[in-house]
Amino acid sequence: MRPLGFSCLTALPPAVLGLSYLLSTSFYVYQVFAADEDSIIHEDHNHPRLLGLTGEVVGYESEFLGIDRSIIGRADNSDQTLGNSAPGILNIEQGKSQFWTFPKETLFGSKAPQTPGLPSPLVGQYVGKAPDSPDERALYISLTVCDQPTPKVANPNGAPDQLKLYISTSSSNREPSASKNDFAVPVDGGFGSLNISAKGDVFFGVSAPINVQYTGVYNYHLTASIDGFYAQLINEHNLDFIDSDTTTALLYTSNLTDRAPDDQAFKEWMESDPPPFSIYVHNQDNSAILGLQNSVCGLKNNAQLQGDNDVDSSMTRAGANPIEPKQQFYVKNLNGSSSYYAIVTIDGNSTVSKNGAVGGGGIVWNFPVNFTTKSGTLPSSLVPLPLSFPPTYKPTTTDNNCALIHSLPFCSQVAYAVPSNPKNKAWANTTALGLHYDTYASSYYQNFSYSLQQIACATTDTAQYSLAKTCDDCDAAYREWLCAVSIPRCEDFSNPAPYLQPRAINTSFINATYGNAVVEQNPDTFSTFNKSRNYYNSSRNTMIDNDIRPGPYKEVLPCKDLCYELVRSCPAALGFACPVEGHGMNYTYGSTEGSGPGITTCNAPGVGLNAGSSLRLLGWVHGYVVLTIAVVIMFV
Repeated sequence: MRPLGFSCLTALPPAVLGLSYLLSTSFYVYQVFAADEDSIIHEDHNHPRLLGLTGEVVGYESEFLGIDRSIIGRADNSDQTLGNSAPGILNIEQGKSQFWTFPKETLFGSKAPQTPGLPSPLVGQYVGKAPDSPDERALYISLTVCDQPTPKVANPNGAPDQLKLYISTSSSNREPSASKNDFAVPVDGGFGSLNISAKGDVFFGVSAPINVQYTGVYNYHLTASIDGFYAQLINEHNLDFIDSDTTTALLYTSNLTDRAPDDQAFKEWMESDPPPFSIYVHNQDNSAILGLQNSVCGLKNNAQLQGDNDVDSSMTRAGANPIEPKQQFYVKNLNGSSSYYAIVTIDGNSTVSKNGAVGGGGIVWNFPVNFTTKSGTLPSSLVPLPLSFPPTYKPTTTDNNCALIHSLPFCSQVAYAVPSNPKNKAWANTTALGLHYDTYASSYYQNFSYSLQQIACATTDTAQYSLAKTCDDCDAAYREWLCAVSIPRCEDFSNPAPYLQPRAINTSFINATYGNAVVEQNPDTFSTFNKSRNYYNSSRNTMIDNDIRPGPYKEVLPCKDLCYELVRSCPAALGFACPVEGHGMNYTYGSTEGSGPGITTCNAPGVGLNAGSSLRLLGWVHGYVVLTIAVVIMFV
């Protein structure tokens, strides 16, 4: 298994996939349409499965498990005919070529009706190519590879060579090849596309390379359309890894619109049912999707985790600011200490996914996410590691005392792992665990709201406590701060990242064997001095140690900017102040310094592991102060 660079904003190996590392977080997106596709259910996600193909099949006979391919019928090299937006589907043996024609009468035939679109167009829509002359018509060509030969010897980093697609617009060349063609379409990750102008029959040649280290055949969909691409690949970032525990992970799409909350499109996005995007998750130790990762049908046929059995999906406004609609994926059935690829798609055109539908072949966003689940053993070396270590950190077994929670009623921006206890039946259900934390936080908010009501908020500008801030700003800043300090973000105790704060070291490890090894290899952490300090020997608040009893864990400290914003936003009469650097702040709050793709050095609601720098979007100043309060409890 080869790590894929950054743990969250990363692509699959460039040598295999040719993917670009685009770090733009600007609003993108494309006018697409929603899919109505049945879920795909797996019984064993550790082994890729071949799924039956749907839709009309031209020159294709189904394959059957347990029957040698050599006795199943195949199309020969003779010319096959393509219909508009109707994929030609064939198996092709290694070293063979197959040929197709898109007739002139279809090229100048009637266009298909458009299906309903998404609530709002997404920035970056592909416009298409206007015909070069009035007697020509634009033709949109796409090739998606659904299956490929398998390695004779397991190779977690390898993939067979890609199919070749050649195009001719001349009747004198009805069988285009590498040596004679008008267009050679690059195919990467199981996908290739081209937009051309034509005025007569268009001819296609599909060639399969010979891979001596692989056995079996390719299966592909070749589609030509006068309406638009049947399948697309979008070279934009559209997926963020938020956090994980041992068996689950949380990921979000990017913001889907910049419309105001009272806008109809904003409301329609939030009410999307079912949500339009799909996610495919695959263990990096298995090479089945390499070479197919840019193809919706390739992912459907080979990705280990997908569909309702493996993924809970919904619309959310959680996440880093601006707080706008996005789709949330709660991925289940993961293995602890394992690294995965995650790829986001629209499986059809967001209304239908079938033969003859414009865009029915789906869209893949060419920016896979690479993440690792929690739980690990103590590293064999205690050599200090740089901040770039966490993205490639791969543990193997621990106390399993961090549990992923999300979608809370009060602290709605909390979506990360929190201290838990897998042996305590009351918290085995993460929904109950999340509600317990949420109720605890909201109980403190009630006292604060009473105090804020004593401030003259509804008054003239000149009588306000601030010309720059309002009581609404104070309320929002307090809620964000409260949720972050009362619901700590949990990491495995074995994680050596230097910005993590050990907690509850005087309590017993859930796994005694593991705990003894940790104590033995970390004598400085478990020193008599540290055991006498509250910031080491207990959790941030007593509720955690009394009710949940997680044992020792490490915390991603709340960002000090949360405190600064609270002090700036609220009336001085409330008595908020922040600890001074060197006097408790280092053990109570963290800094965004060192944050970047794949690294979050401090925690704030809505900040994922891949977006630590997004705190700056709020205009927070990076200084050195953090919070003691008169009205509320100081959490340490």
